[in-house]
Amino acid sequence: MAKYLEQVRDNLINGYGFLLFQGMPVKEWGMRKSATAYMGLGAHFGHILSQNGRGHVLGHIKDLGENPADFHKTFHADPADIVGLLCLNTPLEGGENDVVSGDQVWNVMQEERPDVAELLTQPIWYFDRKGEVSAVQEDYIRCAIYYIERGNGRVYSKFDPNYVRSLKRFSDKGVIPPLSDAQAEAIEFFDQTCLRESIRNVLEVGDVHFMTNNHLYHSRTSYKDHEPPAPRRHLLRLWLSTPESEGGWKLPYHDANWRRRGGVQVDDRPHKVVLHAD
Repeated sequence: MAKYLEQVRDNLINGYGFLLFQGMPVKEWGMRKSATAYMGLGAHFGHILSQNGRGHVLGHIKDLGENPADFHKTFHADPADIVGLLCLNTPLEGGENDVVSGDQVWNVMQEERPDVAELLTQPIWYFDRKGEVSAVQEDYIRCAIYYIERGNGRVYSKFDPNYVRSLKRFSDKGVIPPLSDAQAEAIEFFDQTCLRESIRNVLEVGDVHFMTNNHLYHSRTSYKDHEPPAPRRHLLRLWLSTPESEGGWKLPYHDANWRRRGGVQVDDRPHKVVLHAD
């Protein structure tokens, strides 16, 4: 089993970067045992990261009714090398996952809109930290979206349009430049290209999906949830890091060799596992 998991990890990092396990008996095991098995599996592939400023390492993707999230999500990559999803409950309808190769999107942009491709390689893009910052950090970072990996020549990309658009509160005050018309057009073309080139994946109860964030993007279609008292759509998310020293990609960030590269780490806050959505 250890050798097989090593091969899986290598595929996630250096191969096509996508894996689906099926059949975890989550209904039989319950939350605690399912979460323990899921995190144990994820730990074979990378170091488990915090996903918010409170140090939570197990993310609950569930609509609690406070901020409805049943709309279509644009294509994006999470701030970790690998993202995992364990399906506990499915919605009544919709909620499919779309996945696309960042390399394929790049090739299409180079052919159809080289101006957009060029713009995405420029370090002019600001990304929101959404208030989850340590004392010495700014509320945003600035970087490019597409890079060439140091030494290997692979195309690395990381993008989440929502974290770009949410910075309007700073651009309105003149703290950072507003999005240009060309940038807004680039975002739209990027998302439409992702949609055109993507494949669709439907998660069933007990499915465990791991995917790289270094050269794949994902989105989720809109969905309709069950009416109470039926269980609502519920996924458990993991963010995993694979530092350079352990075979990970050579990324253009200062923390590229840290065990906890990526994620949301605020003031060395200790990690914790929360077994309920809040």
